[in-house]
Amino acid sequence: MFKYARVPLQRGIRLATARAGVLASLGGVWVRMTPSFTRTYSVASTTGTDLESQIDKLTANEYNSLANEYLEALTDDLEELSEQHPELDCEMSHGALTIDMPPVGTYVINKQPPNKQIWLSSPITGPKRYDMIGGRWITLRDGSSLTELLQEEISSTLDTEVEFNTEH
Repeated sequence: MFKYARVPLQRGIRLATARAGVLASLGGVWVRMTPSFTRTYSVASTTGTDLESQIDKLTANEYNSLANEYLEALTDDLEELSEQHPELDCEMSHGALTIDMPPVGTYVINKQPPNKQIWLSSPITGPKRYDMIGGRWITLRDGSSLTELLQEEISSTLDTEVEFNTEH
């Protein structure tokens, strides 16, 4: 398993691609930077339970396909919902979905390819990170589903039952 050298981005750095990764030069010294397929943070619960084995093993292509599919389905459902609730406004741009929900605020849902996660910033519950577990986007913090959280919060804000068809 390859690790990569962290080279601070600063003035004078040059990058070049190589067969096994990227070469970085700073002051004439070249360092080979090869990709790491391991996470750079701990995947353990607050009780110390190792959770890495629960996360679906996805290739970069599988992750991108599943994340794009999820965000597109969610966007379609939200656009349909906005026809009945004009106060709701959503926009998908460059892998980030923004949902404006007056009076509570703005949601931002975006892809995080290096971690193979989807991140949520909720004006109600704050930030969360979601991993693909059993074919669903689940947060390791409390085991909740991204879809279920959005359904609950948006239903409460709009005072109507909302259901998204994002799970396959």
